[in-house]
Amino acid sequence: MIDNKPYWENKQKRAARALAHTKEMEKYPLPKTSMYEFTYTDNGGEVPNNSVTETDSVSAVFDAVKGNKNKKICVLNFASYKNPGGMFIKGSSAQEESLCMESNLYNVLREETEFYKWNNEHKNKALYMNRALYSENVRFERDDKTVYCDVLTCACPNKGAAQKYANVSDKENSEVLRSRIKFIKYILENNNVDVAILGAYGCGVFRQDPKEVAGIFNDVFRKTTIKDVIYAIPGGFHKENLVAFRKIFEEP
Repeated sequence: MIDNKPYWENKQKRAARALAHTKEMEKYPLPKTSMYEFTYTDNGGEVPNNSVTETDSVSAVFDAVKGNKNKKICVLNFASYKNPGGMFIKGSSAQEESLCMESNLYNVLREETEFYKWNNEHKNKALYMNRALYSENVRFERDDKTVYCDVLTCACPNKGAAQKYANVSDKENSEVLRSRIKFIKYILENNNVDVAILGAYGCGVFRQDPKEVAGIFNDVFRKTTIKDVIYAIPGGFHKENLVAFRKIFEEP
């Protein structure tokens, strides 16, 4: 029998930390947040500098800010469509929750009640809709260091749930996934982003195929006004995500 006690104890500790962190972040002003939905256009551009790094999104934010002074940087939040911060306040620790734990992002997202209310009324068979929040100059803190970075909050289609509960085909999922990634590109370009921090979008609990996601990113971002595209992907448990992206972006 598997002993789940350590997991739940750690989750309870993370939940307590999340609550304390959220309270601490309340003393800082909330950044401007804009909502985007449905449509996008192709802005053309050039081939960006692509890189795949074995790291988490927050580390990538600090590294990018340090190495790109006076450039506009944005990190993609692989968000929950239904809940601000996902399950951050309850102690979960996926990509969105990790962003929230070292920033005031949760404080920002919890204010967007109408955005999440609409989302919960329009789930589109768990594929969700092209809707997003763009937050400027979110405050990130780590080891007594503070940096500011824009955050794009946009949920990936939940392939696992869509196929389990709504019999969605691979083809339909792929079409929506491509549309969502085009939507993300449009928002980043619309905000004149110089450096975009992306990653293995939806390749965890949402069950997207990392090979397909990497291929679509490579195709959609083949021409863009964004100068540098960084794919921040941790190794470890989901090593196959890192392998898939390196195969697409690093092998000839």
